[in-house]
Amino acid sequence: MKKIGLFGGTFDPVHNGHLAVGQAGLRQLGLDTLYFIPASSPPHKSDQLITPFTHRVAMLRLAVQGEPRFVVSDIEGLRSGPSYTIDTLMQFRRNLGPEADFFFIIGLDAFADITTWKKYQELLNRTAFVVIDRPSHGCMSVAQVVRRCFPDYQEEAKGIWGCEGSQRIYALEMEPVPVSSSMIRDRLRRGEEIGDLIPAGVVEYLQHHRLFPAAKEKGGEN
Repeated sequence: MKKIGLFGGTFDPVHNGHLAVGQAGLRQLGLDTLYFIPASSPPHKSDQLITPFTHRVAMLRLAVQGEPRFVVSDIEGLRSGPSYTIDTLMQFRRNLGPEADFFFIIGLDAFADITTWKKYQELLNRTAFVVIDRPSHGCMSVAQVVRRCFPDYQEEAKGIWGCEGSQRIYALEMEPVPVSSSMIRDRLRRGEEIGDLIPAGVVEYLQHHRLFPAAKEKGGEN
């Protein structure tokens, strides 16, 4: 079985925290491949202005250069309608076949709202969940969310929960990276430097395509 990581998000824009999560997933889970999957039309952000999908895909491809196990998938841009995780997962299964063992990487803040996702209980029949703690989510722990949302799950070992007939839930341990896409967008709009938060190639892309108002004004950010 190949161990396949699936890391979805808006990635608007991708930053060093996303890459750190990817590296932690490779290291702790022994993944063969980790797919970064930008959402085309995230249903939980339908009222927000989001950078066009093609730009977010291009920035991701620049960001993952140099790590052959990182792959950017445009799977959610190839279909119409909201980007539901269950649909993406089923497409990956069709594409990769039964020999793939899936690990879906998700932040603690998103995992805390998992019961609002389409067919969320079916998701855990199809993929393991790997939950990252985020410093912005207060004192809530992965264990607390598991107890609240999945009461049938029992802790099998430290940071691992299981339930008969379903995939496991893992807590991904890593040093917090104090950066977010909204922080980067805010810095750009204020004309502040961002070169310490995102890969140099992504800085150059933002400047070249003028995706945010102040991006073109910062000539020496990298």
